Amino acid sequence: MDRISNLPDDIIYHVISFLSAKEATCLKYASKKWLNLVTIIPSAVFVDSSSSASSGSFQDFADRIKLAQLASHRMRRFSLKLQSLDFAQYSIVNDCLRQVLECGVLDLELDINVKGDYSLPFEIFTCQSVVKLKLGSGFVIDILPKNALLPALKTLLLDSVRFEFDNTGGCAFTRLLSACPVLEELIIDGFNCELWNWSHTVYSRILKKLTIRRAYSKDSDDYDDYDFERISFDTPSLTYLEYRDYIHDEFPDVNLKSLVEAKLQFNMLTAWMNTDLTNLFKGLKHVQILRLKFIDTLMASLFDTCDEADTVFENMSHLDLPSEADVCWDPLKLFDLHHEYREYLDLKSVCECLEGYSFLLSCPVEILTITQFSGRIGEMVQIKHVLEKLQCLVLLEVHVEERRVDNKLQILADLLMLPRASSKCKVQVKFV
Repeated sequence: MDRISNLPDDIIYHVISFLSAKEATCLKYASKKWLNLVTIIPSAVFVDSSSSASSGSFQDFADRIKLAQLASHRMRRFSLKLQSLDFAQYSIVNDCLRQVLECGVLDLELDINVKGDYSLPFEIFTCQSVVKLKLGSGFVIDILPKNALLPALKTLLLDSVRFEFDNTGGCAFTRLLSACPVLEELIIDGFNCELWNWSHTVYSRILKKLTIRRAYSKDSDDYDDYDFERISFDTPSLTYLEYRDYIHDEFPDVNLKSLVEAKLQFNMLTAWMNTDLTNLFKGLKHVQILRLKFIDTLMASLFDTCDEADTVFENMSHLDLPSEADVCWDPLKLFDLHHEYREYLDLKSVCECLEGYSFLLSCPVEILTITQFSGRIGEMVQIKHVLEKLQCLVLLEVHVEERRVDNKLQILADLLMLPRASSKCKVQVKFV
C-alpha cells in the first residue's frame, strides 16, 4: 500500500478541503483509498419560482449541501435561483453559500430577487476556486472585505447589480475589478449606472472582453432626473466591446488601444447640445470591426460634433451601419473610408447628401453588402452612384425583399446592367 493511503481519514479530508474540484478530481486517482474518499459533484441546482428560501424544499437542499461539505465533496457548478428572498431567509442562504464555497466550486450562479438590504457573504469575494461567477438580480454591493481576492476568476457576469462607495470612500465596482487579477470577460446586464455611486470609470489593465447592456424600459421616462454626464473606459487590453446604453454627455478617457471589434448601440433620449462623442470615436481608432446600431436618428447629427481629424480608422476592415429611412448619411464621410484598406462596408441606404460620392473615388472597399433592398428607382440610382466610384470592388451583394417572380427577374436584370468602375466586380443577389 502506498504512503498516501496510510494517512488517517481526517488528515486526508483536511488536505482535500484546500483543493478545487479540478484538483480533487486529479487527486482521487492518486491512490486507491483516495478514490473512495473524494466525490465530485458535477452540478447542484436549486430553482424556486414561487416559494421562499425558508421552505422545506430549500432547507432540504441546503442540508444536502452541508453534508457534501462535511464529506469533503468537491463541486463543479452551483446555481441558486429564488423568486424572492426575505430578511428571515438571509442567514439560511448565506450559510448554504459558504458551504458551497468550501466545496471548491468552479462555476457559481446566483439569481435571487432580493427584497430589503441583503448583503452577500464576504467569502464570495475571497473564494480561491471560482472561475465563473454570475450575480443577480438586485444585489447592492457597497462593502468588500479588505482581503478581497478572486485569483481564479476569469468570467464575471453582473445582472441588475448596483454599486456604492464603501465605508473607506472607495468605489466598490473598481475594487471588485481590481480583486480579479486574471479576469478576461466582464458582462453587465441591466446596466443602470445612473443609480450607482461610483467612479464613472470601467478600469482594468487585463480585461479582454467587455459587454454592457442596458435593459430599456418602455414605461420609464424619468431619465431627466439621472446623471448621464460622463463615463470612461480605461481598458488597454480589451479586444471586444459591446456597449448598449443611453448616450453620455462626454467620454473623458477612452483607452481601447487593443480593440479588434466593437458593437455600439445608443439610445439618444439623454443627448443634449453639449453631448460630445469625439473622445469615444478617437478611442475606437484602432478597431478592425465596427458595428453601429442607432435607435434614434439624432445619432447621425451627433457625428458632426466629432473632429474629422480624430475619426480616422486606420485598421478597419468591416463597417456595419444599419440605417433608418429618413436618416441623413452625410456624416459617413467622417469615417475617412479612403484612408486605408477596407474590406467590407454594410449599408442599408444612402441619402441624397452623398450624390457626388467623390469621397469614394479612392476608397479601396472590396465587398459591398446592401440589405433590405426593394428595387425602387431611387435605391437603384444610389447603387449606380456607388458602383461608378468604387474602383477596387470585387463583390456587390444585394439582399432583396421581394417574392413575385417577375419582379425578382426585373431587379436581377437591372442590377446586372449597372455600370461598374471595377472590372473585377461581381454581382450577387439574394432574395429573402
